[in-house]
Amino acid sequence: MEKRAFRTPDSIQAERFTRPMVGPLLLSKGYTNVTDSYDPAKRSQGQTIQAIDPNGHSVHIRVKLCWRPRPRSAGREPFFAAQLFAKIKNGDWDGSIKSYVETARTHSITHFLFVVREGNEITHAALVPLGELASIWYSQRDISNQLIKGGKLGRRKKNHAMNGSSPTLWLQDGMAPEVADGLWKHRGVQDVVLMKVVGGRLSSQTFVNDTFDDLPGFDLTLLGSDGAPRVPILRSMVKRDQRVRGEVLRRANGKCERSSCGITRSYPGFFDVHHILGADKSDRVYNCVALCPNCHREAHSAPNHCEINDELLDFAMRFKPKQPRT
Repeated sequence: MEKRAFRTPDSIQAERFTRPMVGPLLLSKGYTNVTDSYDPAKRSQGQTIQAIDPNGHSVHIRVKLCWRPRPRSAGREPFFAAQLFAKIKNGDWDGSIKSYVETARTHSITHFLFVVREGNEITHAALVPLGELASIWYSQRDISNQLIKGGKLGRRKKNHAMNGSSPTLWLQDGMAPEVADGLWKHRGVQDVVLMKVVGGRLSSQTFVNDTFDDLPGFDLTLLGSDGAPRVPILRSMVKRDQRVRGEVLRRANGKCERSSCGITRSYPGFFDVHHILGADKSDRVYNCVALCPNCHREAHSAPNHCEINDELLDFAMRFKPKQPRT
């Protein structure tokens, strides 16, 4: 059992709120025979889940909760990270991590699931195969070292992965996104939140892609008559990070971010994410706003669309991370 120090009542309450949400999340993604070890009455210090994944494989998952992020009102992108365990032994990072993985293997663990909750929903859930856990930690350690040596982190000298004496994995850091990429782009890692079952198998979530004109629903290829002949079309597309879209929608919290509108809707799928300067210029949260369909079309087509976009950009730039002083 992992030792946890300095637990505040708020931290304990947050854990009791989050852990019961993990099993239902897996069920919603097509997992079956889900058995959750968590028992709040026992004040359990850990959580494992056994299940059958949508591909029919038996999995035994150890759940790790990320630190609660800093308030978004601070005007900076949040960071999410989770400790693998409390403290390395005798200063031996490599040996301690290898021992941790082997101990998990002896308990038949197949995967780790790193979970982020914001408000009333789980927003990130990184499913990591046990065999890749150490490799991801080494990758994030090396990336952080390179950023520090290159002066990319300002005055920061502490390695992301070596958090004091605690090995740590990072799911997001607005000041050093390359570190988080060491996890999300690693082989075998999946964000369960963005997964769905297609044809009985687990695959990437399908999103509405508004890359062509950043205006969903306005598709010139639909013009014409019924029964028109098919023709091949070559379409240029700008790659986008769906996590940016997710962060902007969570930031908006069901409200149009145009100050003169403010319309609210409580259900998903209503708001568009508008790239103010265009997706080809910047796919960042500080170039994006969540707009209702009416305001989105005005941002593209209204006679005063330039003024509208200037106002939207002033708002979005509030969420640009502050550059560290050098």
